[in-house]
Amino acid sequence: MAAGDFVSQEHPTKGKAAVLRLADGSRVLRLTGLASSDGPDLHVWLTDQSAGGEWGKYDDGRFVKLGKLKATHGNQNYAIPADANLDGLRSVVIWCDRFNVAFGSAPLTL
Repeated sequence: MAAGDFVSQEHPTKGKAAVLRLADGSRVLRLTGLASSDGPDLHVWLTDQSAGGEWGKYDDGRFVKLGKLKATHGNQNYAIPADANLDGLRSVVIWCDRFNVAFGSAPLTL
């Protein structure tokens, strides 16, 4: 459905993100080759903000929370809720709730 490469923001972050539709119709966010810094209270969000740029903007608009970051390195999947409206979402972000900053983000035009 959409894919992009991570860009670093508050902390060095790299890897790929893709939103996929599975055979059963469900949707998943897949992160591959993720490498980022450890931090407190890290979460994965799909947002209506563009990737990169100012790292505090992601909680200003619309976002879909997918859960806590499972690991700072490697491959991982996040289920996207069936009722989540993805229209207009533009990026995935690794978000630190404690300090309200993006560690990194990747463009995803949905």
